Amino acid sequence: MATPLRLLNESRLAQASHVPMPKIFGKTTEWEGVKVAHYRIPPGELEPRIHKTHEVFVPLDGAVTIEGGGADGAPARRRRVPGEISVTPAGIRYAARWEEELEYLTVFFTEDYLRRTTIDFESNRNARIVLSCGPQDALVRSIGIALADELNHGQPAGKLYAESLVSTLAVHLLRHYSTESLVDDIQFGGLPPHKLRRATEFIEAHLDQDLELAEIAQAVELSPYHFARSFKQTTGFTPIQFLMQRRIEHAKRLLAESDAPIVEVGLSAGFKNQSHFTTLFRKFTALTPKAYRNEYLR
Repeated sequence: MATPLRLLNESRLAQASHVPMPKIFGKTTEWEGVKVAHYRIPPGELEPRIHKTHEVFVPLDGAVTIEGGGADGAPARRRRVPGEISVTPAGIRYAARWEEELEYLTVFFTEDYLRRTTIDFESNRNARIVLSCGPQDALVRSIGIALADELNHGQPAGKLYAESLVSTLAVHLLRHYSTESLVDDIQFGGLPPHKLRRATEFIEAHLDQDLELAEIAQAVELSPYHFARSFKQTTGFTPIQFLMQRRIEHAKRLLAESDAPIVEVGLSAGFKNQSHFTTLFRKFTALTPKAYRNEYLR
């Protein structure tokens, strides 16, 4: 995994999570109730402290020994290595030490965020996240790797992609790491025509912006998870797939109908940088933006 070259400033949720210093590198992003962090840190230890938020910890390289206890005071000592994950609810006291460089992805989220994200699961309204150490959870690990890669590259896919991944993670925790675990998933059904039209019009009107999953869902008066599942069932695309498709179509029109510099076309279509624009454009069209314009002008 590529090593980022610069560090990002810490934020209020970082302070709550007590990330050890110094870092070899660190990348973070956050929104209401959530902080995602990818760190590589030198050998060291973490003094005992209490989790203030729920945490999902995904080791990517190296091993860490975590010592702590649950709300019942029962001690626990576990050694996390790549391939294993741990889920720690708020209120747990823990300490940690690692004897080699440690790289990991961690997601912190508040109880309020979990409640808002999983509001559609009425049968699990009273569910609580429980301590779980060491499972080999392929979905959680794949989400962790995807989030780390997105952070490392400056989040080219934008907020919508990261928020969709964390929303999926939150529902997965409710279903498999809570007091009401292993409930069946909800079958939402598709979006009614008026809500689909409202959602697509909202996306089209904001192609150049860093759209958030929550604001699109709010536009159609649904929870983010409900909206994302129903949107895919109706269109065959996830919201991020649809957004990227529409951005590419918008860029194609600009390339064909204007002489704007290619970098400006990419920015106008909502791509954060030229590299991501070129990569996605080639994926959708089999041509670079420059080659597409040249082909069109023949």
